[in-house]
Formats: sequence, C-alpha cells, structure tokens
Amino acid sequence: MNRGPGWWVTRLVALAVMGGVVAQTLAALGVTGAFGWQVATVHVDVPQAYQALDRALDRRDPTFSLAGVRDPFEFGHAPPESLSSPPPPRRTRPVVIADPVLTAIVWDNDPRALVRWKSREWTIREGGLFDEFQVVSITRDQVRLMRGDVTIVLQRSNLGD
Repeated sequence: MNRGPGWWVTRLVALAVMGGVVAQTLAALGVTGAFGWQVATVHVDVPQAYQALDRALDRRDPTFSLAGVRDPFEFGHAPPESLSSPPPPRRTRPVVIADPVLTAIVWDNDPRALVRWKSREWTIREGGLFDEFQVVSITRDQVRLMRGDVTIVLQRSNLGD
C-alpha cells in the first residue's frame, strides 16, 4: 500500500474537521445545559430604546392558565369554548364585472376583432382564447364569446357608419 504524503494529509484534515465538529457540539450542549451540565449564562446588553419592551416581555401574567389552550399535538380535540357556533357570515355585495367592449372588427379571410378588457386591448380571432373567454365566432357586426357556460354577444356600434 502506498502511504505517501497525500494519504496522510487527507486523513489529518478529516480528523481535524471531525475534532472541530465535536468541539462545537460539546460547547453548544454546555450552553443549553444538556446532560446535567451547568448552564453558562450569557449576558446581553439591551439598548436603552428596547429596555421597556424587554421588561414587558419578562413580566408574567399570574391569571394566565393553560386550561383553555388546545394541545397542538392532539388532532381534533378542542376546548369547549371553541365549539360554539361560528359567527354569522357577513353579507357582501357581489362584484359586478362589466363585459368586454368591442372596439373594432377587421373583416377579411381571417376575421379578427379588437376588444377592450381589464384596461387592455386584445386582438382576438375565432376559436382563440383570451383571459377567461373563448371566442366562438366573429361576424361583420358582432363577436360571440363564451365564459364558462355563459354566452356573451358583443355588438359593433354604429357610430362610424
């Protein structure tokens, strides 16, 4: 077996890394008090601006009880207080969404239409899709769209005639 310098260096580096990991692990366990070791307290200087908050966080509430708190590790068991009926649903007005607006029809062998929808101009053709609509047909005077099961017919305005 060839035991040149490279073989020894590799083993020594691995041993040093393992020693560092073990030393850091033992130091961390010493700070936490694991295995009955004495806990090393760490003093932290709290800046003056946060001292009032630090004192408020240190205060204990003598009236606090765990009796009404649900155990997060028990599935399906809730304290009796939370089993009361839910509040009635708030009534909201349904949002009325306006239909797209037909702005132009280009009539030739491959008819297309310009539609204004959600502050954007869409160029559409028969059989195509745009946003949530399917384009069913385009004629000289109208565009027929489908949104789900609802058919929407957009008429060409006669202002330009």
